[in-house]
Parts: sequence; C-alpha cells; structure tokens
Amino acid sequence: MSDERVRLLRALKSRPTMIVITVTLAVLLLWVVAFFEPQSHKLGGIRSKVQQAQLEQAQLQAQLARLRAYSHNASALQALQQRLNAALPPTSDIYDYVTAISNAASATGVKVQSLSPGAGSSSGGVTIIPVTVTTTGTYDQMLSFIKALYALPRLTIISSIGITGGGTGTNRATALDENFSLEILTTGAPTNGTTSAPTTGTG
Repeated sequence: MSDERVRLLRALKSRPTMIVITVTLAVLLLWVVAFFEPQSHKLGGIRSKVQQAQLEQAQLQAQLARLRAYSHNASALQALQQRLNAALPPTSDIYDYVTAISNAASATGVKVQSLSPGAGSSSGGVTIIPVTVTTTGTYDQMLSFIKALYALPRLTIISSIGITGGGTGTNRATALDENFSLEILTTGAPTNGTTSAPTTGTG
C-alpha cells in the first residue's frame, strides 16, 4: 500500500474527521426532512380536498337524478293529485255530489226519491258527511247504481243498504225500494248543521 493511502486512512479514522462527517450527514438529513415534510402535508391537504370535491359531486349527481326522475313523473303526479282532490275535495259543499248522484241514477234507470245530507263530523284530519238516499228500481238497476256510486270521482262509502219489496210472485223486473246510507269525505271543516240539498229524481 502506498504512503498516500495510508495517510488518507489515518486521516479518516481520526476523531475530528469523523465528527465533521457526522455533522455533515446530520445537516443533510435535517435539510431533507425540512424540504419533504411540508410537501407531504401539502399532498395530504390536496388529497383531502379532492375527496371532499368527489363527495360533493356525488351528492349533486344524486340530486340531479332525483330531479330528472321527478320531471319525468310530474304529469303522472299531477293527475294523481287531481284525482285525490276530486275524491277528497277541500269543501263541504255537496251540490256537485248531488248532481253526480242524479246523473248516476239517470244512467242506471234508478229513480231517486230523496237525498238528505247530514251534519259533518271530523275524524283523522278529514270531515265525514253522511248522506241518505232512497231510490226505486229493479234488482239489476240497483246493482248498476251501486257500481256507479263506487265509480264516482268523489270517494263514496256505502255503509248500509235496506231493500223492501219483492217476495212471492215477483221477478228481477219488479221495482224495489232501496235505502242507501252513504258517507263522503272532505278535507274542509265540518258544517254546523244538516245541509239541505235538492231532492232529485228520474222518471
């Protein structure tokens, strides 16, 4: 080994030289940490913002999908709302209902002898109005009238039906007297007393 290399090795092994090298490495390490640590925090913040933006985008897309679905079903919802308003109108006035019953009687051949609405009473957020209808007609006409009542736009509940007439020597063409106890509903306030309605009839 040459004298030059021997002196170099001795110099490297000396304590001051080792201290200088150690300090240099420590400084270099601190510089690396000081440079890259802030960058790491910045990257973490960027990732957090990206995730938040992706979440907000997903929420907006879900809202957009709901709005598109609503716009496609808007006409069907509107038609359903109209049917609901007709079935449970917001008024206790039954003049239109009397007209509807008269038209149903005419269409089925039943003669309405009298129609008497009673005082309304509230129950479950709606007002129930009792209506008594007496009619004359054959058995088949009565069945047709019942079907017509259930087909009315306004919701009609048949509570009971009383039938008189018939008996020995009669047939399906024999006229019968029927008494219908009906109930109709409204979202309006109940009336304070019995509401008069015109007596309707068909010949």
